[in-house]
This record gives sequence, C-alpha cells and structure tokens, in this order.
Amino acid sequence: MFNSLRIKNFRCFQDINLTSLKRINLIAGKNNVGKTALLEAIFLHLGPNNPDLLFKIDFFRGITSFALDIDSIWESIYFGEDKKEEIKLTSIDDQKAQRSVIIRFIESDESQELQSANGNSSSIKMSGSQATTFRQKELIYEYEGRKSQKAISRMWVASDGPKVNMAKIERVPPGIFISTMKRFPEEDAERFSRIERAGQEEKILATMKILEPRLRRMAVLVMGGKPIIAGDIGVGHLVPIPLMGEGMGRLLSIVLAIAHAPKGFVLIDEIENGLHHTVRVDVWRAIADAARRSNTQIFATTHSWECIQAAHQAFKSNKKYNFKMYRLDRIEDNIKAIAYDQKTLEAAIATELELR
Repeated sequence: MFNSLRIKNFRCFQDINLTSLKRINLIAGKNNVGKTALLEAIFLHLGPNNPDLLFKIDFFRGITSFALDIDSIWESIYFGEDKKEEIKLTSIDDQKAQRSVIIRFIESDESQELQSANGNSSSIKMSGSQATTFRQKELIYEYEGRKSQKAISRMWVASDGPKVNMAKIERVPPGIFISTMKRFPEEDAERFSRIERAGQEEKILATMKILEPRLRRMAVLVMGGKPIIAGDIGVGHLVPIPLMGEGMGRLLSIVLAIAHAPKGFVLIDEIENGLHHTVRVDVWRAIADAARRSNTQIFATTHSWECIQAAHQAFKSNKKYNFKMYRLDRIEDNIKAIAYDQKTLEAAIATELELR
C-alpha cells in the first residue's frame, strides 16, 4: 500500500502531497478541483512503462477522438499545458520503498535518419519541395523502481499515428480504474468467472444482497455474442445485472475489481453514484471487508455529504479505523489537500462543517 503520494505538474496540480494514507482514502472537493485528475495521476503511476494509458484516461472521461492532433492529449496532462515542465509522480509504500515516474516532452529537429524509440534507425524519405527536416515529438517515461531499477519507455508520432515502446520493468501492483462515464460488462463477466472458478462467488453474492435482498445466485450468460452477469431474483428467469439499476451494476464492478486486484489498487470516481443513502453504511463496510481480504488499497472520490458521513460511521464501528478523507481546495493558483483523520472528521461532522 502507498503511505504517501506526490504529484507535480500534472493537469491542475502544480505540486500536491498526500501523506499518511490509509487502506480506504476518500477524496472530496468542489467541481473542477482535481478529484478525478488525482485518480488519473495514480493510474498513470501504476502503469509506469505504459504511455498508452494517456489515451485510456481520456477515454474514461468520454473523450474518444482527437483526430490526428496528438498535442491535444499531451498538452492536457501538463499543469498550465506547459510541456516544458516535467511531470513527476512519486509514491512511498508502507515498506518505505519509493517508486517514481517522470514524464518529459521532447521536440527536436530530425532529418533523413530518425532514431526510433527501440534504438533502431529508420530511413525517412523526402521528395519534391518537402523540407529535409521535420519536428520529432516524443513523450519520455522515466521509471525508477523499488530497487533503484531504472527504465525508459517512449511514445512518439509516426506518419501513421502514435507509437509506443514499453520498457521491461519489475512487476508492479495491479491497478483498476472505475469511471463514471464508461462501463465494461465484459470485463466484469471475466472477473466473475475467475472468482466462480475459485469457489468464492458467495462473498460477492452476499455483498450484492445489500442492494437486492431477493438475489439468490449469479451466473454469466452470453447475450448477443457477449458475456454478461445475470442474477436470479425469483422472477422465473435470470435478469442481467445492468437491468437491476445503476447501483447494482456499479457495486458489482467495485467488488469484482477489488477481488481482482490483490495487493493492488482500485480507483473509483464518484463512488456514491447509484447508491441510496440508506445502504451506504453497509456498502462501505462491505467494501472495507473486501479490501482487507484482498489487501487492496482504495482511492475514491465523492460529491456527497451523506457518503462522507456513511464512511465515517462504517469505519468508526470497526476495530481499526483504516480510513482517511482528503478535501481538495484551490488556494490562489494551487490545489492543496486537507486531511481529515477520525478525530478531525468526527468534529467536522458534529459541527456540520462543509466538507464536500
């Protein structure tokens, strides 16, 4: 698990540091203050040799096409869209081991011979009135791991689109991002199948009964040539989980992701979506239990006062209060994280201090 995270020059963050992290970490704050961006920074940090994740985080936001303007993607990840500054994502885990990823943008004049990202030279032919030089644009990913292992990965622009060269690195913990914009029923079906093969589906079923007490069992069906999870709620046939409501589908995605990321990380944007306020305490308890079993660390965002109260109530009743809340606040041009542990959160709730 991460004990601390520092993010420099990424999206809206010039320099932000989160310390004394817990197993469950909830991020609150006003709109456009960087809650989703913080999850994205962690996601990129968890894939330190995979520049392709830049496309994925925009896809999670519903951005699916940039035509050929790769600069639109690259500029958007830099603080103030200033590509001259390097992005640095650093974590220190509970064993005091440090990992860091530095993302640099390089633009240079190249001619006839272009040194590609894998070290091979490729010939560039020019003809007619074309210039003999062109601008080579690259993103350089510099990774330094637990044992001071260093590796460099690259993304560059070729005539037929962006290319990626991924360095071989040490094994890093798994990370799963659950967004508000995109759902992946096929991934959920695959994860459930693995859990079912391991004979652990009853734990998933028990959690889902929090929202739908009639649920007797779940199974993977193939509909329209694609797998989907369905459940028996006593109506004479299996009902696809997405037809049982947004809350059912979202909770299922969350608990399956946690089970699928042992010793890893699950990032959940707007965790309260689809969940009625009357079940949120029980849902938080179920998430905490699942995270403990899998030794998974959770980072989630919220806009909801009731969600914050429910989380505090759920963890307060546990033997160990393994929960922390961070409120992001914009102070002039900088965004800072204000931490709330059990004592300060209890006081804030008692005085009805605005935390969202």
